[in-house]
Amino acid sequence: MKNLICVIACLLLAYSGFTQKIAGPLVLADGIADGYTLFAPLNSKSTFLIDNCGRVVNKWVSNYYPGNTAYLLPNGNLLRTKRLPTTAINGGGGGGGVEIFDWGSNLIWSYELNTDLLRLHHDVKPLPNGNILMIVWEAKTREEALAAGRNPDLLPASGIVWSEQIIEVKPIPPNNSEIVWQWSLWDHLVQDFDQDKPGYGVVSDHPELVDINYVSSVNSDWIHANAIDYNEELDQIVISSPFLNEFWIIDHSTTTAEAATHAGGDANRGGDLLYRWGNPLVYKRGLSEDQKIFGQHDVHWVKGG
Repeated sequence: MKNLICVIACLLLAYSGFTQKIAGPLVLADGIADGYTLFAPLNSKSTFLIDNCGRVVNKWVSNYYPGNTAYLLPNGNLLRTKRLPTTAINGGGGGGGVEIFDWGSNLIWSYELNTDLLRLHHDVKPLPNGNILMIVWEAKTREEALAAGRNPDLLPASGIVWSEQIIEVKPIPPNNSEIVWQWSLWDHLVQDFDQDKPGYGVVSDHPELVDINYVSSVNSDWIHANAIDYNEELDQIVISSPFLNEFWIIDHSTTTAEAATHAGGDANRGGDLLYRWGNPLVYKRGLSEDQKIFGQHDVHWVKGG
């Protein structure tokens, strides 16, 4: 009966001209989740919210293509990434900006971080306090990479490597903002290549750090973080690296200063990794057959229950 009602409703509304239908199932199987689907086609400046019959519930129109993700906020506003002109940091998933629209598709806030040294990319995460977590590529020169213990044979031809940052941005509409918290991967590296460089040690003894010399391919974008989520109860952040085939959990309860060290925060481990999973070969505690995930493109906590 539910299937029949949905199909009839779609036909009647489409015929009457009261709605626009983008796509929808021919049959709604028993047990399908009630709700709506939000999606932002990568080659469209429009973001759509549709119901299970494929009817457009709302549409937002931007001046920009999406950087990669869009989220519907609890108040009905739309949070989306935007794709700005490329800089020297030019990789898949690059965006450079974030914007918020109200339900009527009016732009109420915009933020950009899109330089030759820092560029927003892939995913964002709205927080309960209204702030937004963002993933940032951080370009490091050949000299900086070598000084941190990178094997020169593992540098790309340009010599530039992109590390990762997470920033927490407080929106101040319409165009202002404040970075209230920050974490940088560059503060949490280990290497066993050069004993005269920082972070030298036994990689397998330090799973809380990331080996600067583990690379799946020799290119600038060696981590390629592509998803981020937040656990309010634990005050922790999870971030996905499909190039390393693993995800990391870090402590958000630290101050920015503590996040740059190995102590502080609820776990008293600063910005070090609290947990990682997916590919123990990355930190020399396993073999290739121990790898569990492969090029994943999302990571998020499952809500209780």
